[in-house]
Amino acid sequence: MTLAQIKTAVASYVAASKQAGTWSASTDNLASLIDKIAKTITIDGLFADKLPQLDGEELPLGKTVEEYFQDLAIVDDYDDQEDPNAPHYPSYQDNSYNYTLGRKVVKTTLKYNEYERAFNSEAEFNTIVNMVIKRLYDTYAVFKYTVKKQMLANIIAKARAASVANLVEVLPLPVDATTGEAFIESVKASVEEAQFVSEGHSLNQGATIGAAEGMLLIVKKGVKPALEVQVQAGAFQLDKLAVPAEIVVVDDFGNDATGAYAILMDRRMARLHPTYTAVREQLNGAGDFMNYFLHTENTAFISKNTYVKIYSAQ
Repeated sequence: MTLAQIKTAVASYVAASKQAGTWSASTDNLASLIDKIAKTITIDGLFADKLPQLDGEELPLGKTVEEYFQDLAIVDDYDDQEDPNAPHYPSYQDNSYNYTLGRKVVKTTLKYNEYERAFNSEAEFNTIVNMVIKRLYDTYAVFKYTVKKQMLANIIAKARAASVANLVEVLPLPVDATTGEAFIESVKASVEEAQFVSEGHSLNQGATIGAAEGMLLIVKKGVKPALEVQVQAGAFQLDKLAVPAEIVVVDDFGNDATGAYAILMDRRMARLHPTYTAVREQLNGAGDFMNYFLHTENTAFISKNTYVKIYSAQ
């Protein structure tokens, strides 16, 4: 056979309807017995929280996170006649409060004597039983990740609403060498700026904030590949810029639809604090099943007194 003839023969042999289709029983044997399933598998994907940088410590007591900020002290002329007993109390910015998001529960049920009839291998049977419990935690991981992305959307909204001009920089979306280099240059300048005491770079307009202790650059998917391909080699590293900033890629910024594509912030700015996490079991003897409940309550903290800059296409 020629290659063309083989190709034609194979096209009819490997019929598309025989892959990834619906169940169709057959009895293609002399005894007319049901043709058996040789193998049952599941290909599991990764369900992960891609923003572990925003994990806060567990808060077992209390639910609200209170933030205060003390201003710098006054520098005054020396006066040897000044009363040494006079007080010089520090001043403070208005306190801000981060409240509990409330409780959520993830539910699933494992029914006994249900999956046994579907498998002829103990290994395959254990896989589907374990998957029921695994999906409880997979759902929790995706839930936490989605909550964190909504926190990023809230940061963008607060930055746009703040009466501080420096928090949002409008730059074209990096899609080529020109726009990519402009974005990188601005990020480098901002990271450098964050290493010093500054004003007008936090959600709190009146705060004189100290230097950042490490920076996060959170970008939407699609931005990083364009930079890596279009910008000259070495200008954009896989994990870091030339100045300290950890790069994190997310698929979206929650419900933000303003055109923002990157957030540069002090890595201490946002934390999701679990205040209650518990998995409970409830056996139903009559129904012969086990219910599983994963309870979660969280407080999302956003600091008003740390460096932040939003990059937006509009």
